[in-house]
Amino acid sequence: MLRKEYPRPDFVRQQWQTLNGSWFLSFDDDNCGLQEEWYRTGLPESQDILVPFAYQSETSGIHDETDHEIVWYQRAFTVPPEWNGQRVLLNFGAVDYACSVWVNGRLAGGNTGGYTSFHLDITKFLTSGENQLVLRVVDEPITSQPRGKQRARKENFGCWYTPITGIWQSVWLETVGSSYIDHIKMETDIYTGTVDVAFWLDQWQEELSLECTVFFHGEQVSRTEVPIQRWETGFSDVKSRRNGSFAITIPHVKLWTPEQPHLYDVQLRLKRDGAVQDEVQTYVGVRKIHADGAKVYLNDRPVYMRMVLDQGYWPGGIYTPKSIEEIAEDVQRTKDMGFNGARKHQKFEDPYYYYYCDTMGLLNWCEMPSAYIYDEDVSLNMTYEWQRLVQRHYNHPSVMAWVPLNESWGVDQLKTVSKDRRPIHHMLTLYHLTKSLDTTRLVVGNDGWQQATTDIIAIHDYTQDPADLTRRYNAFKADRFSKAFSHNLEILMEGFPYEGQPIMVTEFGGIKVKDADDTSWGYGESAQDIDDMVRRIKGLVDAILAEDEISGYCYTQLTDVQQEVNGLMTMDRQLKVEPSVLAAVFRGR
Repeated sequence: MLRKEYPRPDFVRQQWQTLNGSWFLSFDDDNCGLQEEWYRTGLPESQDILVPFAYQSETSGIHDETDHEIVWYQRAFTVPPEWNGQRVLLNFGAVDYACSVWVNGRLAGGNTGGYTSFHLDITKFLTSGENQLVLRVVDEPITSQPRGKQRARKENFGCWYTPITGIWQSVWLETVGSSYIDHIKMETDIYTGTVDVAFWLDQWQEELSLECTVFFHGEQVSRTEVPIQRWETGFSDVKSRRNGSFAITIPHVKLWTPEQPHLYDVQLRLKRDGAVQDEVQTYVGVRKIHADGAKVYLNDRPVYMRMVLDQGYWPGGIYTPKSIEEIAEDVQRTKDMGFNGARKHQKFEDPYYYYYCDTMGLLNWCEMPSAYIYDEDVSLNMTYEWQRLVQRHYNHPSVMAWVPLNESWGVDQLKTVSKDRRPIHHMLTLYHLTKSLDTTRLVVGNDGWQQATTDIIAIHDYTQDPADLTRRYNAFKADRFSKAFSHNLEILMEGFPYEGQPIMVTEFGGIKVKDADDTSWGYGESAQDIDDMVRRIKGLVDAILAEDEISGYCYTQLTDVQQEVNGLMTMDRQLKVEPSVLAAVFRGR
């Protein structure tokens, strides 16, 4: 059950070592660990935990769903002798929520944000032989930190589920030279085959150059090498900036689409006076996403979005799948059911999810896990983590849209009569902040209702009656500010008129089948059996397809999640309906 694969398939270094596996874990319910210096003395009363699974999960080996707001981790590791003379980076895929990291009793750094990856240069803290790594994690059940569908109540309710705390994605070491590539940003031009590459280093040094080689199916198709010049501005001449850019052209370029997900392998080598300091393997898909009038276009061709809501909860592991094969199977099943896209709901997923969407061809909406009632802490926490998530996932060709808010969660005051305008400004800030980072994708300002500035009008409605759905939509067409849909909230806020954007029904359905005592959760009246469920789905899909103004939909949902049992599969991925039957329904026209 140990996750042994290289954890970051879109930014690969060859010399690495996993730190997944058995760690020690201690709960610090009295918050005494810092005062008692556990980072130096070791953890008292510890128990074994299997990383990267949260202690609440069965797979972790602990399976304790009690809230413990402060937890500590510890493990020993040894750096291979052949790494001597190189810098060592300690990487975390995700730690929920705020953590501090010590190596051999010395503070190495920390991170805030439960979904963002981070790394620390720990070279100066290492000793020969065995080293000790300690983490302190704080994860409070509060609504001001982005938590998505993790409950902040004592028990699960409705469509909120078991929370997770601490390490929930892989941990690993890797080596770099005196300078290294921190991250890159690639923008593609479908007409010329040009890839504009912006890069950021950890530091600028003299005599640096960056070599970029592009391959297609193992054959070199393009190569360039550029010197990295010292770059200053009129406002600062003390220290060179650490970023730069260059362009490389791919001849006779093949475009990325869900039907033909062509990818080009990219090798980046950072050199200093000719000697390689860092080498990274990544890939690029050349494609264009834009909206024009009421339609969405992929590579200048209109695309009708047939999406499914996917919450990314896994049997045994909660947030963390046991293997990457499970992720690949989810992506393949999604395509087999007739969908061309997925809305990963209230979660940023394991990096292999986006990798398989890229390689197998599945469009994706990336959605920020919500905070809830608006306050200044929400604004600070959301904007900080959201920017880093956009930056981290920018290069995936499968990602076509960003969703910073869902159903006014995090700006909940909008649902009541209030003179407080701060939630509106926060919503507008997230839209424009996203655009400041990425002008190449669509941004959905507030998925579901109460939308202000947005690239897509996104509607949620859970009526189970196709005729009722049609009636509700006709009322919306007659008055764009009406409260026509099932949640009795306006789709467009006053002062933000409809400007001809594409319109999609981005949540609907949620149909569950009646069980023995009908106590599990779902939307509306339960279907009598599977055949009744399929008939209802078809009726709702056909009602959406019949409206020419609508340019796509997202069905709720791919799998059951704990007490919510309205998935097309069970939580352990057993099919309720043959994919070919669903494909005939969802492909429609």
